[in-house]
Parts: sequence; C-alpha cells; structure tokens
Amino acid sequence: MRQGSLSVLFALCLLAPTLQAQEPDSQPAPEPEAAPQQRLEVAPPQDAVTRETSAQLIQLREENQRLKALLQQQQANAAAPLLNDQQQWFAVGGGVGVLGFLFGVLATRGRRRRQWLN
Repeated sequence: MRQGSLSVLFALCLLAPTLQAQEPDSQPAPEPEAAPQQRLEVAPPQDAVTRETSAQLIQLREENQRLKALLQQQQANAAAPLLNDQQQWFAVGGGVGVLGFLFGVLATRGRRRRQWLN
C-alpha cells in the first residue's frame, strides 16, 4: 500500500466518529399558540388515564401469575431425559466400539481355521 493512501485511510478512521448522520425531524414544529389548545382538547382527563392504566396493570399481573403457575406445572410434568447429551455420545461411541470388535472377531475367525489346516 502506498504511503499516501495509508495516510488518507488513517485520517478517515480518525474522522469517522465525528461524521454521524442526524435524523431529520419528521414532525414539523407546531405553532406555539395552537399547541396548548390542542393538548387540552385531545388529552383525556388524568383520572381516567390513571384508572385505565391501573386496571391494565392489575390485569397484567394476574396474567403473569397465571402463566408462572402454568409454567411450573408444565416443568413438573415434563419427564427428565434418560441420558444427557454427553452420556448419549459416550453410549453411541461404546456401541460402535463393541460392534467393531465383534465384526473384527467374526471376520478373522475363518482365517485362523484355515491357517491351522495348512
């Protein structure tokens, strides 16, 4: 790499954190006089909002309690696996070893008889 292109690359790396894109404002700023009137007309009474949020909070807590109880019940009913993953691989490897030994014994059994006959 040339010395000039290396220095340009280094300069860009140093300037990169300062070059951040800013998001444009998607909503135009409302006029100062109209904004308070709009808020008063659109906003519901504070007591109704408080009652509604507290009712939702109670409902969500009850549902959370119900789901926790259901989860505990499902976990209690779930049967534990007989072998974990490592034990399963160990058993498979042992089975392959035993089968290999048996095939080896069976394959050399005929040759030994022929050698004794000669």
